[in-house]
Amino acid sequence: MSQQLDINLKALTPSELIRILESGCPEVDNYLGREVYANHNPEYLAKQRARLVETVRLHRERVGEKPTYLLRAPGRLNAFLEYLDMCAGDHMSATIDGDIPVAVSPREDDIVSAVNSNPIFPSEDISISEEFGRFSQEPLDAHAPGIVDNWDNRTKILPYFGRAKGSWLNYIVASYLRVKWEHPDAKILGADLTFGRATAPFRAGTSSSSAIVVLSFLALYITNRDRLANIQLTDACRMLGEAEWYVGTHGGANDQTTILSNRPNYVLYNRHSRSRLESTLLPFLKGIHVVLANSLWEVNKSLNGNQSFNMRKAWMEIGDQVMRLVISAVRDAISSSRAEGRGWISQALKEKLGFGFVPELPLLEADLSLWDKIESNYNKFGSLDSTILGISDDAIGELILTLPVKLTVEEAAKLLGKTPETIIKLYTRPRRTIGGYHTRTTARFFHNENVIGRSLEKIFLEAEARVAKGELTTDSMEYDLYRQKVGNMVDRLQHTLAYDFRVSTGQLDRLLDIARRGPGYLGGKLTGAGKGGCVSILVREEYSDAMCRYLDREYYGKPSNFEEYRQILEDAQRYFEENDYERMSAEERLDNLRLGLESIPDQRRVITFSRGACALKLGELE
Repeated sequence: MSQQLDINLKALTPSELIRILESGCPEVDNYLGREVYANHNPEYLAKQRARLVETVRLHRERVGEKPTYLLRAPGRLNAFLEYLDMCAGDHMSATIDGDIPVAVSPREDDIVSAVNSNPIFPSEDISISEEFGRFSQEPLDAHAPGIVDNWDNRTKILPYFGRAKGSWLNYIVASYLRVKWEHPDAKILGADLTFGRATAPFRAGTSSSSAIVVLSFLALYITNRDRLANIQLTDACRMLGEAEWYVGTHGGANDQTTILSNRPNYVLYNRHSRSRLESTLLPFLKGIHVVLANSLWEVNKSLNGNQSFNMRKAWMEIGDQVMRLVISAVRDAISSSRAEGRGWISQALKEKLGFGFVPELPLLEADLSLWDKIESNYNKFGSLDSTILGISDDAIGELILTLPVKLTVEEAAKLLGKTPETIIKLYTRPRRTIGGYHTRTTARFFHNENVIGRSLEKIFLEAEARVAKGELTTDSMEYDLYRQKVGNMVDRLQHTLAYDFRVSTGQLDRLLDIARRGPGYLGGKLTGAGKGGCVSILVREEYSDAMCRYLDREYYGKPSNFEEYRQILEDAQRYFEENDYERMSAEERLDNLRLGLESIPDQRRVITFSRGACALKLGELE
């Protein structure tokens, strides 16, 4: 990963940008096809140019011929791993050719004036200094006495403070406020932002929301370079992950890192386990196409998806704190010469933490040196990996068994020395009274993800190296074994997402069950946070179009596949008051379902792995 964030680009007038895009110059299509979209199909590129022109025309109608930058940010595809960035683990993802364009013109005041070509997204002029003042100066003690006032806690207690819940503009404000928090004395200038028609799926698990966060940051940076010249790329990725906390979802920085940093035709392995973020570009296997299919079960993280997302963050955070208590209790037993006899770990955890039954742990009981490595190398659930902890996978499996299966709010409060009310504020309230924080299966989920991630990295690099050395060709049977292994691993990832982390749904399972019977299927899983949205299906290249037609017939073409979702939304319409946000959201999602089923070819397509977010260097092509 390049260390310096550098966007050195001359602004052009909207008319100049339009002229270049419409010029028919071969260099334009060559640039877009090779360096941006990783797709050289002339018809495809013509559609992208027309969409970009449409964006700039709308911008020109607003601002005239002011100097303008044309930016775009792609959706992120978790075709392989999920969630690891949220607990200091190594996360693998890519960027898709579906993206969001925005035309940007600098302003001389602090107003961000945002307009979206999609009519469901309202326009607004926002004063950054006023928003920052309102958010940063609200007394936190009045809402959560005794809690340390920092960006983490303030965004937990006061997300989108003073703004409408669920507004798309919150994602724009988020970047500006996070940078302002880091540089409170900097005078941040605003910009006129015109967002064009997006091809990244909306509320479908490809992080279109994070793409907006990245775009707003790039707009901020490109129009304030003289004030923020020393921001490093790794610092930008960290800040962007934290910026999105403002909207009420406390995720990691992987989506933003991948969207900002990836390159065409690569998968990015982001090493969040390192003291300073590093990324490894991995070449994807030849002969595999990825079909991105929208389940049409919409994920709105600003509404109901927020609770599910943050609840799983709570499983990680509480599980991590309990794991540290376990390690401390075991160390106390070792230092006081009580580490002997069968079941000594179970006894130590019972005496120190009040745990009940803990299974036998023969490896961890017999070899005390393993605890030295655990104590030295453990850092959140993302470190549950043999290459990080320095112990075997079997020993990690035993370590996971020391955790409770589930903790209620009251049990977590007692263990962590907090009140139940504070636990709920910091870690999210379970939906049901019998619910709780699932620590053991969450730890198992991250261990499984790490094992598969390391295996995928080895396969990608080994296959590429052997082809380069001439040991095999991409059309050989031996190379095809790599494709099959990757497909099987993706299926295993879906299993652990569904059964350990519980983020799959009946709708996603239905779509994947249908896909498994389709032509050329290798593997498939949900993408993103889950609970709806898209699935990524790995297909043999020669069958990808046939898979799309098959899904048209067997999934999208059968109304019964969507009856449960439609019934849930219709019930919400009847249950909530006319102007209630949840009723309005249900009505919007019903309409989106109808539109989706009226445009089936747009709901599934073969994707390419595009370049990450960038300012288009069209002025250099003449």
